[in-house]
Amino acid sequence: MPVNLYGFIDLLSHFYQEIQSTKEELPEEAVKLIAHTLSFARSRLQGSNNKQSIQMHLGALTNLSKVIDSGHPIALFGIATFAIFEVCCGSFGKWHRHLQGARSLLDLHCRNKAELDGLAARVPGLGDVLAYLVWFDVTGALVRDGDLLFDDWHRGILCSNFFDSVGCPPDTFELFAHLAKRNISPDILDLSSRAMNQILDLDNSDTTDRGLAGAVYRCTGAIVAFGRVGENRNNEVVAIPNPYLTALSKMVDRACDVISRIPTSSRFYVHLASPAYLTGMHATTTNQCEILRAYWRNCQLCDFPRYPDAQEQCEERWRRRMV
Repeated sequence: MPVNLYGFIDLLSHFYQEIQSTKEELPEEAVKLIAHTLSFARSRLQGSNNKQSIQMHLGALTNLSKVIDSGHPIALFGIATFAIFEVCCGSFGKWHRHLQGARSLLDLHCRNKAELDGLAARVPGLGDVLAYLVWFDVTGALVRDGDLLFDDWHRGILCSNFFDSVGCPPDTFELFAHLAKRNISPDILDLSSRAMNQILDLDNSDTTDRGLAGAVYRCTGAIVAFGRVGENRNNEVVAIPNPYLTALSKMVDRACDVISRIPTSSRFYVHLASPAYLTGMHATTTNQCEILRAYWRNCQLCDFPRYPDAQEQCEERWRRRMV
């Protein structure tokens, strides 16, 4: 999950510097929104929880509400900022509230890819912001087993630079998006083929942080695809055939092994939360669970603590399985 908070704040800061020279072209509330949102975000990163920090939070929310009411696309910057902190600090996977608002606002300005590209061209930095939102949409839908909020053409905003920043192979993201579409009936042959494509593309020789991150994503894609074999056309859980259970267990082993080898200092480490969570939903051994527990603990011990209840959600699943 691309929660590079400092990178996002840099993006917000750069955009604010740009609009300062063209204030007359924007509503006053739009300019205030970026300024207040930037102050709020910086305060949160510093761990401030004093009266001034609370006032910054309220100020940003007030400005955001006003700009949303005006329908100006600048509001997407504020929505994305609050969405990112919701991803980091809220209940894991349940960050669709802000995404729903973003989709509604976006619908006012574009109804197809050409209009979306035009909007992104007119508002510098907006394409980068939307990339975060459509990524959160797909990963959140997989985690909470819910519906996608954005359409296929919205996801066209994602570019190679974004995938490079989070370590996810583009074709694996395409698989995630496919698996997140709950209206598609499970097809064992199709799911098997998609899972095998991810497995065959695993590169055991690439031990760089980027290579290891890509391996985690590919393993997770195969895990989720194999796991869907346990659903019938009415979305009811059915017994997974033993050969698939064996393959699923091996992929969970592989994903956990790779996660354990990625240094916590890696820029990709905190981005692997959704793969770690989805892998955790299929963990069945003590060793697998211990590796994932260590991952969640490390995310809580990093410079800005993240994902406060992700481990507990996994633990609840493991307790039900009596691991």
